[in-house]
Amino acid sequence: MSSWWVGRRDGLLAELAELAGLLAVFGADPVEDPGVGELADTAAALAGEYRTSGRGEGVRAAGTLLDEAAAELRAADRFRGTLLPVVVRHLRRAVALLASACARLGPVAGALAGGQARAGAAW
Repeated sequence: MSSWWVGRRDGLLAELAELAGLLAVFGADPVEDPGVGELADTAAALAGEYRTSGRGEGVRAAGTLLDEAAAELRAADRFRGTLLPVVVRHLRRAVALLASACARLGPVAGALAGGQARAGAAW
């Protein structure tokens, strides 16, 4: 295995860990070694809870963004192992959507999401 591939694989693993951290902001259980499909299922489950919440429009809007992030994660999972640039694009889009969803929840959650999104974008 070439060093280029090992570096890219490690970057993907770091990206998945960051996505899991962002989902924890919404109440997901911490996952040590998350898979893309597992993250998609978690985001979809959280989206359902947030979209039906009676805690305000911001929470429901965050649920819609969580649902979009779940769709991006499912798309990344479909291309897993074949088209790395496509997978990375979908993962980065999911990070951006989760950061936007966190921002809808208020300043504390938005600050957490902003730090995670900047770390993901640097990769």
